[in-house]
Amino acid sequence: MRHFVLRLSTFILTLCLSGLLGLSSLQAQDGDPANGESLYRTNCATCHKIARNLTGPALSKVYERYPAGEDRLWLYEWVRNSPGLIADGDERAVALFEQYNRVAMLPFPNLEDQDIEDILAYVKAEDEKEPEVAVTPAGGAADPLADPAFYYALFGLVAVLLIIALLLVIITATLVSAVRAKENKEPLAFADVSNRARGMLKNNFVMTTLVVVLLVGGALKYIEFARDISLNQGYMPEQPIAYSHKLHAGDYKIECEYCHSGVTKSKNAWIPSVNVCMNCHKTIQEGPTTGTEEIAKIYAAIGFDPEKGQYIEGYEQKPVKWERIHNLPDHAYFNHAQHVVLGGLECQECHGPIEEMEVVYQYSNLGMGWCVSCHREEKVKSLVKGKLQPNSLDLTVEDMGGLNCARCHY
Repeated sequence: MRHFVLRLSTFILTLCLSGLLGLSSLQAQDGDPANGESLYRTNCATCHKIARNLTGPALSKVYERYPAGEDRLWLYEWVRNSPGLIADGDERAVALFEQYNRVAMLPFPNLEDQDIEDILAYVKAEDEKEPEVAVTPAGGAADPLADPAFYYALFGLVAVLLIIALLLVIITATLVSAVRAKENKEPLAFADVSNRARGMLKNNFVMTTLVVVLLVGGALKYIEFARDISLNQGYMPEQPIAYSHKLHAGDYKIECEYCHSGVTKSKNAWIPSVNVCMNCHKTIQEGPTTGTEEIAKIYAAIGFDPEKGQYIEGYEQKPVKWERIHNLPDHAYFNHAQHVVLGGLECQECHGPIEEMEVVYQYSNLGMGWCVSCHREEKVKSLVKGKLQPNSLDLTVEDMGGLNCARCHY
């Protein structure tokens, strides 16, 4: 009898615990998509995308692949301790490990059940979004009236036409005067225009005024031309690999700092090595628009055999010869870390909508006047290096001596 009561108690206790676990699981499934987005970008976005495979599998419909119950509990354990599951020989864990080229998922022991449910809620919300339809502006041709060069060309054309008209009047008057003189006739009234024009050209005041106008106009035009030297706004060279910032930074939302890791710690933002590309493209071997053509160039540079999924032993690597787009003159000093860390500037403020560029081009003119205008208007975000904080003194770069010539030219 005592054994029967003990077994009955154990059974009831098991049912209660199962009910509590089930209740906990049901409560956890009410995820917060907003918090999930933040957790996803912090913990998952480097290796996972919603709709496409990256280093790890696409997360779309993952909440359906691991529904509530034992499957969901296994998912919690996988996220928190995937290496442990693999080491213990868990069939699911080992299968995933083998499927994705034996690249182990990082463990996230600090993520609670509710955190994981929030991420799943965010994934579900993204799955339910309607795809955005890109709208191409009508027309497509630039407005010529918005280009100052149009007015310069128009002014030059009018000036040339006036000079031609004046010459025709002088020639006509001279010919008519010669014909009528030969016929012993009175010269016509407008025949005197030729004589008057020649007289004006001999007048010192007129000639001095004309020379001054031409010199001043020419000097102003030369100054304008000289200020544009080495300003390559709109420069868009062809690159050795057709890398799309729109695809990587726009569609896949890869952070700029992941590839340009020097932007917060160096004068230069750094062009990523091919090893950085291989973090993803060791697994992703085909692009959505160019297929395998462009990714094959990465493999050719570093020596990777996509069929075997391994690097070629003894291969002589070849650097990718990227064409530089943004280039300041040697006498101008610029530090990325200073502007990004202390200034708090976003990449787009200087480089434009980089996440929308299929082919990168120079968005800003990067001229001295452009820099000076920013230094006069932009507020410094932080006064402590490495610690971005509000500028309580409300200072601009100019207030801190940022317009001193030696700041940029030394």
